[in-house]
Amino acid sequence: MKWYVLQVMTGSERDVCTALRRKGVCARAPAQRMEIRRRGQWQTEDRLLLPGYVFVGADYNAALFHLVSPVPGVIRWLGLEHGEPQALDTREALRWRLDSDETLEPSRVLFHADGTWHVLDGPLAAFAGCPVRMERRQRRAYVTAELGGVARRVRFGVIPVDGDAQ
Repeated sequence: MKWYVLQVMTGSERDVCTALRRKGVCARAPAQRMEIRRRGQWQTEDRLLLPGYVFVGADYNAALFHLVSPVPGVIRWLGLEHGEPQALDTREALRWRLDSDETLEPSRVLFHADGTWHVLDGPLAAFAGCPVRMERRQRRAYVTAELGGVARRVRFGVIPVDGDAQ
């Protein structure tokens, strides 16, 4: 099975996944658990990892195209070459955690006193080498990663760990 990327209307990702699953198509909209600060308190919420995108797992053919394209909310297939979408390679599929339907936990990040940091575990570790902007106070990391041949900015939740508290 290969993974393809659909661009969908933002806010309709879960509806598109449900509609595709009813038609017998394997579809995922990866979610992550993030800490959100509201009224001075940290709360845990599940948020989509890539708003506006749904991954489809299948062997591509014209019948799949005609099955998926009319689903309400689907805008287009990403990575079209010669009229056919290009599948993600295996490494990229694992990077986006498409092998699991579970909600991703926040990455633990070790922060040092000198302002440097190191990712200990979690989904952010798979993006080593990509440009990262870390916001410790907001418990966020922003990664620029390629999806369907285009650079996208992806937000990850992080759990700060102090350098002396490991």
